[in-house]
Amino acid sequence: MAKTILIFFGPPGSGKGTQADLLGQRSGWQQLSTGAFFRQEIKRGSRLGKLTDKYLKSGGLVPDVIIKKIIEKYLNQQRKSKVIILDGYPRNRQQQNDLVKILKKIFKSISRIYAIEISLSGSEAKKRLSSRRSCRCGAVFNQITNPPKKSAKCDLCGGKLFTRNDDKPRVVAARLKLYRSEIKPVIDYWRRAGRLIKINGEQTIKKIHQDIRERLKKLKLI
Repeated sequence: MAKTILIFFGPPGSGKGTQADLLGQRSGWQQLSTGAFFRQEIKRGSRLGKLTDKYLKSGGLVPDVIIKKIIEKYLNQQRKSKVIILDGYPRNRQQQNDLVKILKKIFKSISRIYAIEISLSGSEAKKRLSSRRSCRCGAVFNQITNPPKKSAKCDLCGGKLFTRNDDKPRVVAARLKLYRSEIKPVIDYWRRAGRLIKINGEQTIKKIHQDIRERLKKLKLI
């Protein structure tokens, strides 16, 4: 069976997670998110989960070697999936190299791997992130693109919405700078390989999703 891997990229505020989720739901494809992997391993209390939790609680980044083991574990579980959507990985050159090795090891017959980049200007990213509101239940809203029914309350649990520290202007600027410096060699890799699908992220959620599907249709993936 030919294996297709779709890797979503985009700066903070681009909505790449939303688009990966929409595509997975509407196409019936398997979506794999590093954030979800972390939460599952932590909940299970596994060795990898405990190590991950330790780094997250200390405010540090989870080392690439740990992420690699978690990614390999979950990709192994998806050997029979025809199409896999990756969200949140890889984030830098080392993770990119690790991913290529993992894919070659597990899916020896891979014929199609595409990177989908949701592009967004720095000014638009800052605008969107400053308008993002979170709830302690895990729900996230945006006053511009996905506003809650009541400006200060969560639609799901009624809890009070707040602005996360990493959505504040100074932190946002640092996040964008780090993203661009680390993701550039990864994006360049897929561009040189002729496997980069670039989508204008400064549109409505619906229009971005439509553009992604149209590009995938041209590649005969849908």
